[in-house]
Amino acid sequence: MFPKLFAIAGNTFVETVRQPIYGVLTWVAVGALILNPALVGFTLQSADDLKMAKDIGLATLLLYGLLASVFSATSVITREIESHTVLTVISKPVSRPLFLFGKYLGVCGAVLVGYYFLCLVLLMTIRHGTMPTATDEYDQPVLLFSVLVLLVSLIAATFGNYVYGWHFTTTLTAWVVPLGTLALIIVMFVSPEWKIQPPGTDFGDMQLAYAVTMTFCGVLILAAFAVTLAARFSQVLTLLLCTGVYILGLISDYLLGRPAAAGEAWFYQVLYAIIPNFQFFWAGDALTQEQTIPAIQVGRVAVYSGLYSLGVLGLGVALFEKREVS
Repeated sequence: MFPKLFAIAGNTFVETVRQPIYGVLTWVAVGALILNPALVGFTLQSADDLKMAKDIGLATLLLYGLLASVFSATSVITREIESHTVLTVISKPVSRPLFLFGKYLGVCGAVLVGYYFLCLVLLMTIRHGTMPTATDEYDQPVLLFSVLVLLVSLIAATFGNYVYGWHFTTTLTAWVVPLGTLALIIVMFVSPEWKIQPPGTDFGDMQLAYAVTMTFCGVLILAAFAVTLAARFSQVLTLLLCTGVYILGLISDYLLGRPAAAGEAWFYQVLYAIIPNFQFFWAGDALTQEQTIPAIQVGRVAVYSGLYSLGVLGLGVALFEKREVS
């Protein structure tokens, strides 16, 4: 069973990364994160600028996760169903639940790679700062190593595509992610003045790392909904339904939580328990208000995300079992 599952997941991962929309979403999000420090540098207080940069950065990551999950899931599931190529898989000894779970793992793996790269960009921009005054100097290590990573990756991807016929965006991703990781590690040891510093100087409290981890847990639930709905609906309808689930999850505390706590009609309590509460995954307010995010809270959110995703995928299996694919 596991070899088949990993084979489907691996094929889905490669197919997703090769999709043009995947590269477009990833690099548009990269551009938004790079512009973020320049756009938030108008609060007149450098501390508030940095808080806003973190808040907008997390929102960008969450929005990327929503769009990447939906478009990736519909590309690898809805298209296969509509073109009937799915028959070549499930007509063999591959069950429909195994097929759906493999697709989910592949989509999550591809989204994770893009999300991880965006986290590297976010950490670089936070380290650089917002430069609220004209006297602030650029963080030269951040700029130098970031430009080097991009240039080397572009040269390698262009050379591989021209000489060996490698897929350009896939090769670019394969180079920029590990090189970006190496650049961040180097920057953590080098201060803006080119002096050696302890690696925990900039992000030693782990608060930003906890925040982005919690946000990705919410992305996992969105990916589960995207895969489940893509097995039954079109791309546009899947995007609309996932957006609706995301919006309801953000306002569920206000819309359903208060009536449920006040003991009003029973359906408020049922809906509040069923609809995912995305406030659990949003730690931007805690960062901006300088509240501590405990590690145990990240663990609780991860468990909640895993169990909820399994429940949504279970619903997806039930819907896919009744889907006519011939």
